[in-house]
Amino acid sequence: MRVALIDAEASTRPGHIAVELCRQVAERGHRALFCHSRGYCPQDVPSYRISCWMGQNLTLGRRSKSRLNGRAELKKAVHPHRDSMGSAVSRYLHLLLARLTDRQGFFSKYATRRLVDQLKLFQPDVIHLHNLHGYYLHLPTLFDYLKKENLPVVWTLHDLWAFTGHCLYPSMAEDPAPSLEQENILDSGDPEGAAYVERQLCTEGCLRWLSGCGECAQKREYPESWLRDQSARNWREKRSLFTSLQYLILATPSEWLKSQVQRSFLKNYPTYCLPHGVDPGVFKPCVSETERYSVLKRMKLHTCLDKHLLLSVAGIWEPRKGLEDLLALAEKLGDSYCIVAVGLEDEQRAAIPDGTIITLPEMGNLQDLCALYTAADLFVSMSHAESMGTRLLQALSCGTQVFSWDTTALPEIVTPEVGAMAPLGDLDAAAEAIRQLCDDPRSPEDCRRRALEFDAGTRLHEYIRLYERMHINGPRATVSEKVAAGC
Repeated sequence: MRVALIDAEASTRPGHIAVELCRQVAERGHRALFCHSRGYCPQDVPSYRISCWMGQNLTLGRRSKSRLNGRAELKKAVHPHRDSMGSAVSRYLHLLLARLTDRQGFFSKYATRRLVDQLKLFQPDVIHLHNLHGYYLHLPTLFDYLKKENLPVVWTLHDLWAFTGHCLYPSMAEDPAPSLEQENILDSGDPEGAAYVERQLCTEGCLRWLSGCGECAQKREYPESWLRDQSARNWREKRSLFTSLQYLILATPSEWLKSQVQRSFLKNYPTYCLPHGVDPGVFKPCVSETERYSVLKRMKLHTCLDKHLLLSVAGIWEPRKGLEDLLALAEKLGDSYCIVAVGLEDEQRAAIPDGTIITLPEMGNLQDLCALYTAADLFVSMSHAESMGTRLLQALSCGTQVFSWDTTALPEIVTPEVGAMAPLGDLDAAAEAIRQLCDDPRSPEDCRRRALEFDAGTRLHEYIRLYERMHINGPRATVSEKVAAGC
């Protein structure tokens, strides 16, 4: 069996998942190829950089070399840096055109044709899609290939972009325009119906993606459009493309995102909830007090030892991550609490008022991050929208209790045994819940056990079994393979 995985980046959370899946596929005696646009793939994973540059840009993984040697599509890259440049040129041109036209996903045609040529050489039995947004693919070209080849496709959705006309999280829309159904209720003159619609707009944000988008309230958010609003057109064309496949299975990291899929134009496809999980062998309590103190001192946090240390971590502190809420929370909690935010860019750190929270850049050393998780009295997530909440799991795996808003997928992780939640936006309730957790902390053992329920290894094996079932039931399985599987 051959599996090709496609994602925008090799270094983000979806990219890490794809890399680990490639390793698992190889360990099961199969072949895998990871196709991505940016970032660098580990040397042991066969990868293809999606680029507009002519020439080879495929890297042969070391562990798979003996199995794959001699295949035309698996020649080692001659000019990897040039391929990286070609990928960047294609991506930035796509980004510029998308900013001008609001057509993210409808450029990079030549780079996508080259990807399709590479896939034809590799001859995958299963395709696993991850994030298709990211200014690197021409969707009509890719889905035309998938449709013509009649390939089994697994698509892991990490947000709602696949079935909206523009945005990733409609709930983040400020002053959202009502959907057509909501407009009809508002026009009916029913006060109870109008009140219901107002509550929907406050809690769920924009619902226009249910019926066709248009009048996008997040046009200036990623993927940003400077001029035009083509969300209605994007929605129609995405619906036409994404519902054209016969062998498609969707996967989501949370029941919440699964429920959103089942309201969308993708609702007729099988959808499984397969949480990403956390590696308990990597994220584990730092038991050495000396090591924890050393890390805190190196980060100039040892002065917080006489206070309650609250930690918040994000890869990118975009608006939905709740940095403004974190600043407001610091004012409510007072001087006996020390809040540390990790992952902010230099410009963001410079804009933080003195005396509010302590900021740190992104931490590449996971051992130091685990020490920081363990040293914290509480991990705080003020995020307004998450498809899962991986940082919560990392903290729990290090034995640290957690707090979050009761929104989107976060309630699926936070239970009373390991933390607490508060209604979205209610800072008074959040401050009170945090005080109670610090005064009466949850058991580190219970926190660790909760994280183990989301063991990453188990989740990866579920994907491998899904690949194998789809391959056996797909058009490319041989008669002997079907007989061996009992089909």
